[in-house]
Amino acid sequence: PAARKMPVQMRLVAQNSSGETGTATLFDGAKGLIVKLRLAGGGDVDQPAHIHKGTCEKLDPKPTYPLKFVHDGQSETVIEGVTLAQLQKAPFAINVHKSAKEAAIYVSCGNLAAPK
Repeated sequence: PAARKMPVQMRLVAQNSSGETGTATLFDGAKGLIVKLRLAGGGDVDQPAHIHKGTCEKLDPKPTYPLKFVHDGQSETVIEGVTLAQLQKAPFAINVHKSAKEAAIYVSCGNLAAPK
């Protein structure tokens, strides 16, 4: 069996004065990439989240992989058939939106960096 890599944890930093910060933890599971989001400061609105190509500074606006909505500050998604190593080959960022209605407003973002 392939060696399981250690989970990668990245910081999600507040954008647009949202005050929303947190972490994203990514690791390879049995079926695919598991992405766990933990956010504080978001209030009680369900928030869309995605993995986008690019960086927080320069995002491709079209999401590459949708993540489950952040509900009560938490979200967990399995992206089937994708590995952490695949995502680390290109710049990707995890992005959280204010709400489904106000998806154009980004409230938190983190860059997925390749392993050093």
